[in-house]
Amino acid sequence: MSGRLVLLLQHGAWADRYQATTLAVTAAAMGEPVTVALFFEPLRLWVEGRFDEGAPAEAAAARVAPLRETLEEARRELGLELVACDTAVRLVGLDPAAIGSRLDGIVTLPALWKAARAGRQLLI
Repeated sequence: MSGRLVLLLQHGAWADRYQATTLAVTAAAMGEPVTVALFFEPLRLWVEGRFDEGAPAEAAAARVAPLRETLEEARRELGLELVACDTAVRLVGLDPAAIGSRLDGIVTLPALWKAARAGRQLLI
């Protein structure tokens, strides 16, 4: 292993959420420590319980599992962490105290930067 994978998910399209989910879960399943940091629309969708919205018909035909369910299972079984940047939380108009239970943490951007420097980062 070469350090934690920090995946910064900022784009809200379903395809971007799918790509982030599959990359994060694959890395976690292979024993890598993984942190997915949600920003902007992906953060709002996660908190509102709408993370799977916008899936194309082809996703069902390809038997793609629900993204939220996949991430929740990876959090429980593989130790994947799902966090949000404290500033991003405020930028989308959310109350950090009200959403903390839906995430593994609300962290600072410097903390994410340090984790990424010690490992690897992906920006999606």
